[in-house]
Amino acid sequence: MPEKIRPMDALLYLPQPLVIVTAGDYEDASRRGGMTAAWVSRVSWSPPLLIVSIVPSRYTLELIKEYGEFVVNVVGKTLENAAYGVFGTKSGKTVDKFVESGVKARRGEKTRAPVLEDAVIAVECRLVKTVEAGDHILVVGEVVNAIKFSDEPPSIFMHAEFLKRLTRPGDTRQ
Repeated sequence: MPEKIRPMDALLYLPQPLVIVTAGDYEDASRRGGMTAAWVSRVSWSPPLLIVSIVPSRYTLELIKEYGEFVVNVVGKTLENAAYGVFGTKSGKTVDKFVESGVKARRGEKTRAPVLEDAVIAVECRLVKTVEAGDHILVVGEVVNAIKFSDEPPSIFMHAEFLKRLTRPGDTRQ
């Protein structure tokens, strides 16, 4: 027998890629940041565009707007702990997430933003525009470069796993 569920609960069943969005200046630890995101999608072939949905208070969004560029780092099993832990629960305003998580990173080839060498793929983007959408900001970026680091399968964002990790003491996300 079919079960009726709340619309918000139904949205938890939509598979989403697990990514870490990075922005700012890789060379300046005080002006770089990154955050875990699950709401990411391509939106155009020509030009190649993608979209990321970000809560307005996030430091990473501030850096994207300031620098006009960002990187979408596709997470595989290797980066899951960093994605759900450090990048998903701490604020880059107070913590150098790159140091704390121990990820391997470098400056992008076409952007100043950090590229995570532990990622499956890093997609460098130039900011095209931002659009308000409910309680999030949609960030539209044109893909200007992509780097494949591994053949590891991309991870799927697990909402329940993320919520479980958020209930841990020390969640200072902003």
